Amino acid sequence: MNRFENKLCPVCRARFTDKADVVVCPICGTPHHRVCYEIKGECSLNELHESGFVWNGYLPDEPVPSDANEGVNAEITDFSESKTDENVSDEPTFSMFGDDDASFGGFFKMLRDPALGEDGVSMRELTSYSATSPFHYGKAFEAFRTKIGGKKRRVYFNFASGFLAPAFQFYRKMDVFGLIVTVIMLIPTSIATFYPAFYQTSAAYYLLNLFNIALLIVLSAYGDYFYYRHAVKSIIKFRGNYKGDTQSEEYFAALAEKGRPSFLRAFIGFLILMFLMGGIMWLSGNVYSPIGLF
Repeated sequence: MNRFENKLCPVCRARFTDKADVVVCPICGTPHHRVCYEIKGECSLNELHESGFVWNGYLPDEPVPSDANEGVNAEITDFSESKTDENVSDEPTFSMFGDDDASFGGFFKMLRDPALGEDGVSMRELTSYSATSPFHYGKAFEAFRTKIGGKKRRVYFNFASGFLAPAFQFYRKMDVFGLIVTVIMLIPTSIATFYPAFYQTSAAYYLLNLFNIALLIVLSAYGDYFYYRHAVKSIIKFRGNYKGDTQSEEYFAALAEKGRPSFLRAFIGFLILMFLMGGIMWLSGNVYSPIGLF
């Protein structure tokens, strides 16, 4: 049994299930849903740290059973307010952020929306699959799913997708797309290596470097859209093979594990790029590449 089961998350006010993805504040020990902690960017009870607050199983404004109150510092229990069990819901309330659509609470509710969109998946499935950076990807996914003037947006800048290519694509488990990006990135290297005389002309030099810059901009601008399309296909396939309840916490936890980024994949992707560059230089008979890329 998860020791945090049935305890309250201080951000969304929902109770933790046995399979909930929980992170703990390193200062006061208060548990949060991982997505809640990442969106807020810090412990929700950060303002209580100076007073020496330490989580004892209950939030400061949560009624504490009498037997759990023994030995608890009075300074801590002073934060408790007289609330009945009816005030504590198992569902997220978001009242501390406001519930209107323009508020932070409204954005958080949007991330947990279980309704299927035109793309065949829900926002909660998308944010669960992305596993990390929920604020960035929540905004990006919302932009891609919203029509403006009858058209859907496809550009949403993520410079990591361009500057860290192709490692970033492998990190996000887009293996096929990562290989395609790798091959495209090797085009200038291949031309410069096999045709050094051509590369030494000023026109070719500027064209090849312009190609590199254009590729970086395209990947930065459209990288999140490619990831969104990848996520939609992966979620639909995963849901079709899932045997349990696709609205359960277990399902969303499994989906998060399925899409969780992999540093190992990123490292392997970088090695693949280096290996192919070395192979090109070896085949051309050149020990050193005449051009520096990314």
